[in-house]
Amino acid sequence: MNKRIKTTLNAAVLSVSFALIVIAAAPRAGFAELQDLPKSDGSGDLPDMLVDLFSRTPAAKAASLKLSSLRGKVTLVDIFWSRCPHCEEHAPHIMEFYNQYKQRGFTVLGLATDRKDNNEDVASLKGFLDRTKISYPVGFLTGEIRMNYADPKDAGVPQIILFSADGKMLLREVGWTPAQGEKIKKAIEAQLAKPAARAGKK
Repeated sequence: MNKRIKTTLNAAVLSVSFALIVIAAAPRAGFAELQDLPKSDGSGDLPDMLVDLFSRTPAAKAASLKLSSLRGKVTLVDIFWSRCPHCEEHAPHIMEFYNQYKQRGFTVLGLATDRKDNNEDVASLKGFLDRTKISYPVGFLTGEIRMNYADPKDAGVPQIILFSADGKMLLREVGWTPAQGEKIKKAIEAQLAKPAARAGKK
């Protein structure tokens, strides 16, 4: 019971923290002005942003990823928390998208709200990835990415954000239902049918 209460309190603190940041960013990140992915040459509206990737093996050197590198492929960004049961339930569906479309110019980046400098959070994230068998890259959500891309009105997780191959934000869904999954799948397939996505196929 104590563990359940602690988890609930942690979830509440996370939601409040998330809400404070995204509300502050609302004028910039609302649907009235959807943010594109940064451009590698710095010519876009936003500077490039660096994501610290989670190292799946202790001996592996920590790697990082620039958001601009996601341009050229239809990209799904999945914001989640490793202690969120709903996030764990939806993870297999995201993996299904990844496996089904990765050979057609599609990729996924998972962004965990867990703290990279907290041992308990890192251990929780490792357990989440082990249980869900996620094979796409997973990194740690930064305040900068949160402010520019997360939903400014809803601090819930998971948050699924879809970008076109040319870096434009197409949709953003909070939570997961079969209807939302079908909506995202149709949006992915529509984008993969376009020439820009086929050009990014490897």
